[in-house]
Amino acid sequence: MRARVTSVTHARPMLPDPDVVIVDPDIPEAPSVWLGHTADDSIAVSIYVLVRDGARQRPELSSAMRGSVRMRFMDGYPSVRIDLRGDEIEVADDVDGEDRAYDLELSGRLGDIATLIVTPLAGGLPKPTTRRGRQAIARLADGRVDFDGPLGLARNLLRLLAVDADRAAGRPAERARS
Repeated sequence: MRARVTSVTHARPMLPDPDVVIVDPDIPEAPSVWLGHTADDSIAVSIYVLVRDGARQRPELSSAMRGSVRMRFMDGYPSVRIDLRGDEIEVADDVDGEDRAYDLELSGRLGDIATLIVTPLAGGLPKPTTRRGRQAIARLADGRVDFDGPLGLARNLLRLLAVDADRAAGRPAERARS
């Protein structure tokens, strides 16, 4: 004699076993991101968090990046260097008097650089179809923010540091305006 089922119960979804690690060979591992020397009034920690999160969100991009970047802030903060080595990235203050060459130098006021970081991008450049994108393009055009070095590295740096400001604030994404 068979038992008759009179109600349907939904099983709880199985949680992944914390001891089992599934590795997809097609997805590269994010590089290790390290925080180096910081000064008293440093913003290197903030840049570190942007780089760390960008490396986690875009491991293929971050593991392919190579070069040395210096971010110079015109409003009194110490310069920050980002050394991109493929399997690891170091973010630290650029020690005064350190005599070294950089592949890319990004300079501007913190607020102007932050505008680039929260701007929607298309191909690593600010989208001209959004208000924020046009604001960022204006800062590049009038020299408030300047890149000195290879355009490809600059575009990849912007992709790495990119923050979706609307998503972070819980707002719907900004629509394109003509």
